[in-house]
Amino acid sequence: MALIRLDHASKSYGDRIALSDVTLSFEPGEWVFVLGPSGAGKSTLLRLLALAEKPTSGKVEVDPGDVPGRHGGRVSSRRMRRLIGVLGQEFRLLSDRTAYENIALACQISGIWDPMEIRERVNPLLDQMGIRGKESLYPTDLSAGEKQRVALARAMARRPRILVADEPTGNLDSAAAGQIFAILREIGARGTLILVATHAEDWVRRHPGRAIRLERGLLRADEPAGQGLPEVLPR
Repeated sequence: MALIRLDHASKSYGDRIALSDVTLSFEPGEWVFVLGPSGAGKSTLLRLLALAEKPTSGKVEVDPGDVPGRHGGRVSSRRMRRLIGVLGQEFRLLSDRTAYENIALACQISGIWDPMEIRERVNPLLDQMGIRGKESLYPTDLSAGEKQRVALARAMARRPRILVADEPTGNLDSAAAGQIFAILREIGARGTLILVATHAEDWVRRHPGRAIRLERGLLRADEPAGQGLPEVLPR
């Protein structure tokens, strides 16, 4: 079974169809771009994949694999969501907590309260994200790129198998965006499934992977990325 799969999934909000009859599956370690114009259904697709919403029809299935505490029984939706990290365009850091405390909060939400265990999770992330020395600073003292790296560290603190990133470089300059993409590449190389919604076609052309293209809630293409993809969606 794939790590996560949509089976004829549709999502409506009242009379508006945001996603229509989409079937896709994704494997561990894949790098997937989700592309399309505004209103195409990119964010809706990612919310379904992040288990933040349920489809109006169809199914979203996640293979829990070896989840701690599973005990051979059915895995709860809450425990399933722990397999998934989420990174957005907005950093959503708590302004009254330091960078370290913002990252540590993700551990505490997951039920990890021992300070030593939290340090063992947070400190390697500070190094991986290139924010060692910034951990005692508050969000107001960080640049936009540093805030996003703190947000990414927070998303990875639960050691998710799937990382869902919705326009993660939308508020960043080219240099900061490059740093985020480089870190995401490293995370993906370690086996995490990376799903990135973006308008940055230049990054799509430079980074090998897979490109999912949506238009008006419909799946228009599922093809390799990094190979000079066409500017115009197929009709």
